[in-house]
Amino acid sequence: MKELKRYKNYWKELVHLENTLSLLHWDLEVIIPEAARQERAEQIAYLSTLYHEKFISHEFDDIIANLTASLNSLDISDEERVILKKELEVLNYDRYRAKKLRTELVEELARITNLAHGIWANAKQNQNFSEFAPTLQKIILLIQEKAEQYGYNTERYDALLEDYEIGAKASELEELFKHLKNSLIPLSNQFPTYPNPFLKPVPKELQYYLCKKISTLLGLPENSHRLDTSLHPFSTSIGANDKRITTRFDEKEPLSSLFAVLHETGHALYEYGLSLSKNYPSPLTLSASYGVHESQSRLWENQIGRSRPFWEYIYPALLKELNIYHYDLPFEKLYNYVNSVSKSKIRVEADQVTYNLHIILRFEIERELIKGTLTIKDLPEVWNTKMKEYFDLEIKNDSEGVLQDVHWSGGSFGYFPTYTLGNIYAAQLFHFFLKTHQTFWDDVRSKGDFSSLFKWLNKNIYSHGRFFKPKELIKHVTGENPNSSYLEKYLKSKLREVSE
Repeated sequence: MKELKRYKNYWKELVHLENTLSLLHWDLEVIIPEAARQERAEQIAYLSTLYHEKFISHEFDDIIANLTASLNSLDISDEERVILKKELEVLNYDRYRAKKLRTELVEELARITNLAHGIWANAKQNQNFSEFAPTLQKIILLIQEKAEQYGYNTERYDALLEDYEIGAKASELEELFKHLKNSLIPLSNQFPTYPNPFLKPVPKELQYYLCKKISTLLGLPENSHRLDTSLHPFSTSIGANDKRITTRFDEKEPLSSLFAVLHETGHALYEYGLSLSKNYPSPLTLSASYGVHESQSRLWENQIGRSRPFWEYIYPALLKELNIYHYDLPFEKLYNYVNSVSKSKIRVEADQVTYNLHIILRFEIERELIKGTLTIKDLPEVWNTKMKEYFDLEIKNDSEGVLQDVHWSGGSFGYFPTYTLGNIYAAQLFHFFLKTHQTFWDDVRSKGDFSSLFKWLNKNIYSHGRFFKPKELIKHVTGENPNSSYLEKYLKSKLREVSE
């Protein structure tokens, strides 16, 4: 048992380092003084390098080798042995990939991407891509080098996808997204567009208190999370009982902050569920993939947050918290607006029908950037051309175009496709949940009770962590491989509902 204890202690040290890095990143995006960004970049680079070196160290090699050799003689149950064996399998896979990266590359990526965040933010504010272009060029060169060090069979982008969705291939995504693009463009033209029903701006302070209540209502313990503001909404876990979520407020579009909170609460609920595992923390008490993680945020944002029962329950509280009379904001006008389709230039504000078109655009562009067939100087023009083709929208400035997302400044190439995979998973999972929980909508409508969904997700998704690969997990839960038809079916049902 000495080997097992040594292994668990070493893993906890890695978890402490990772949580510390998460805290530094959260602080960087939420409250850091502007003048401290350079120093913070150095701090994050140092700890990122320390984590990487500790993760691939010879000491950890010895710990894993000794534990593997003594696995069958450990005084643990058969179930615990199966889980531990799977832990080591997952750990060996991650370390195999991590060892392929030079420490200098990891350090340089951490440094430049943390500096890039501030450069991107300023360029976005100034609506000037040229301010960010040189930094983005450096990031892409480093990401291309990263893909080369990982290795790949067909194209560099496959090596990057593996960081986010194990087993995903660019060529397969291309076919899947082509089908979605061909179905979603005409579908988006069939949905009605309803006007904003809010007659006057809603102060940010009122929005904040409503958003704070939403997270707790959905099941996130009030004493285990906090809500803040940031330029780009995000969620991060800093420990078993420390979940951070952020949103941004628009006084003319008060539902924007609410839906960001629904989305980020979904992420936080997944992390909270993973933390409930009796094996926490371990290599298995991590998310199955970014796509699965995204399925949890999308499920709460769309399948729940755009449902009639949810709004029937929350409507009185919304009127009270936002200080609005019901005759100034009639329920049907509000609900129609929630499910309205209006082609937006901004991905994070896109409706549930057109959202995947935003992802397809980014997937196609970043794949070409990583191939080297698209140059930085041509990036804004290609972006604007695709926006015209897919949305029939004219981009007026770089801020509403190529500079709108934070992801590329962080070096997250290969991340965007997982958003669409998340939408596909979410629709499929929720379909199968409802098959065995016929009273769920009544519970939501009358009591605001989401506990049966949380329990089902905890049993079927959270508790498994990384025991299954993404496709295996979806099949384990639903009996089918990932199937986009459930997403199309869900969207078509919404079309019928709001068109009646």
